[in-house]
Amino acid sequence: MKKKAGIFCFALLMSLFALYPVTGIGQAADNIGDNRSYGVSVMTMNNPFFVREVDGVREAVKDDKGSEVLAPDPANDIMTQISQISEFIAKKVDVIIVDPIDSDGIKPSLVEAERAGIPVINIDSVVVDTDLILAMIVSDNMDAGVQSARVLCNAIGGKGEIAIVNWSALGAVRARTDGLQKVLKEEFPEVTIVSDQDAYGKVEDAQNITDTFMQAYPNLKGIFAINDPTAQGVVAAIQGANRTGQIMVVSVDGSQNAIEMIRDGQLLCSPMQQPIEIGKMAVKLAKQHWAGEKVEKDNVISVVNITTENFQEYDHKTY
Repeated sequence: MKKKAGIFCFALLMSLFALYPVTGIGQAADNIGDNRSYGVSVMTMNNPFFVREVDGVREAVKDDKGSEVLAPDPANDIMTQISQISEFIAKKVDVIIVDPIDSDGIKPSLVEAERAGIPVINIDSVVVDTDLILAMIVSDNMDAGVQSARVLCNAIGGKGEIAIVNWSALGAVRARTDGLQKVLKEEFPEVTIVSDQDAYGKVEDAQNITDTFMQAYPNLKGIFAINDPTAQGVVAAIQGANRTGQIMVVSVDGSQNAIEMIRDGQLLCSPMQQPIEIGKMAVKLAKQHWAGEKVEKDNVISVVNITTENFQEYDHKTY
């Protein structure tokens, strides 16, 4: 009887292993994403780039049974973002995906998540405290800045005054302006930055700052706008002053709005990011982590510069 019982137990165990192969967390490999909750916090839902980051997460989990994506809008307020992430932690989400409004100011959320044992995947704008995150996924913002800077400097003849409409609290933006500085230092030493002010990605603020620039610097030749909503405000101010074609503008993002400004001769270029792919990769890395696999800490997604020469290829194909 003991022998028969042993054979029966062995057979039962083998059938269970067949149904549920062992993984790093005891789940079947093909349903590692089922019944997972994703807390996603981007800067604002009033910018198509950030909306598409969330869309990428949703698209990546659409076939996972019982999965949910929580994505409230912090509306560009760091304290609201921190509060919403605290709510994620209270709800015991399985992973937090964050595009921080303030790369340094987000630290309390990272510490709280670490104490709760919840992995954090940092997207787009790099946090300062990278030891508190599982992984980061960024566009090649340095290269985006380099590409935009070259276009701008060539358009103004390699010399003259330019200004930056910035958002200096963001790591991603700092990488873009680092790219600009690199190009000026190594390739265009006769191009001078005469002013640098933050508009925080807000169209109206960018418009007001550009008005100020044009009054203060009558010889201004170009403006480096750190993203497409910023460029919208810059372009509106230049149009209002009847200086279209006199002050050249470049941007970063590659949104449909940028393509339309390029088509209309208001913008020279905008390197295209891939926010949907950023969101998808975040889910991929989370699943690797849950499966007990090695997760790469640094992940970079390339950009493609949309210019006056190729914008038609991307018209209505971006975000």
